[in-house]
Amino acid sequence: MNEVKEQTRKRIRKKIAIPMVYIRHLLALMGEYGFDEQPLLMAAGIRPEELVQDDSTLDFERCDRLVTLCRQKSPEPGLGWHLGLRMNLASHGVLGTAVLASSSIGEMVNMSVQYMGTRFPLMVVSLDIKDEVAILQFDEAMDLGDNRRFYVEAYIGTHQVMRMFSYGPHASKGHDLHLALSKLDYYDDFDFGDMQVVYDQPAHQFRFPASYISKPLPMADDITREAAERKCQKQLEDMKVETGLLGKVLAFIRSREGVIPSLEQTADYLSISPRTLRRQLQEMDATYRDLINKERERLAIHYLQNSRLTVDEIAERLDYNDPSNFGRAFRKWTGHTPGYYRQQLEPEDS
Repeated sequence: MNEVKEQTRKRIRKKIAIPMVYIRHLLALMGEYGFDEQPLLMAAGIRPEELVQDDSTLDFERCDRLVTLCRQKSPEPGLGWHLGLRMNLASHGVLGTAVLASSSIGEMVNMSVQYMGTRFPLMVVSLDIKDEVAILQFDEAMDLGDNRRFYVEAYIGTHQVMRMFSYGPHASKGHDLHLALSKLDYYDDFDFGDMQVVYDQPAHQFRFPASYISKPLPMADDITREAAERKCQKQLEDMKVETGLLGKVLAFIRSREGVIPSLEQTADYLSISPRTLRRQLQEMDATYRDLINKERERLAIHYLQNSRLTVDEIAERLDYNDPSNFGRAFRKWTGHTPGYYRQQLEPEDS
């Protein structure tokens, strides 16, 4: 059974396309640390001629193999962060062009939410606005394995550059970064600007004042942005990566504003049968129940942090007929009861 599961995992990873330009940047970074690219390519099973093909991609299976080799050899523990920082907007193709030419921060964020899968299919991005705070959440679209921290750090570094290019040196002012990672010592060397970083959180999120959404951007160009967006849309339609299904399912679940949709409702939205949806998720080593429970966990933590709803009311909103079942599920997710979790959020009496 484990062998079949591993074969399925490898098959999926081979269908996920990573832009070759990112591989070139990683190899260039390793070159700065004194490592020749040829042995790395050979060990990862990548042919040198693949690197020079314009607009080419590399399957995630070999990309991840290369990342493992680079992490093992690199003297820099924060290799992913430095990879993200070395890439400017041009590195991200037409998505970078669309972001740079956006008329406002809100439009820029929407470009990222809609088309991130064309450049970085390892993350599913969503935007939520609650209590005058914009929450840009980036979820891992699949199990990223031992290199998980590398990919998350690379995404954060890339996002930093995007914001700096788009709206200047004060891009981090008033922003918080929530990470579902523990803090490591080398994070003290990362320059997060004015951004406050909070570790050990339930989800990866950039948080900033919702008023920023309407802020105009200096490089706005509607004609260029529209042309770039059309190309992004075509790339999205042409993509054959299986993470696309997960992204669509997660996006639909979150669009229901706290109401958990059934498998049948989601399948209807995707214009496929429930049986087909169930089968396609199973082929990706995922289940609809897993995705729903992930969303329930996110919503439960949100309600405990940001509302006065009782635990019973939260359980009802999350479609638990018995609050005790919700309590057991929450303990499984977080290691604590809902009541204890909320109690830890309350300020201590002075």
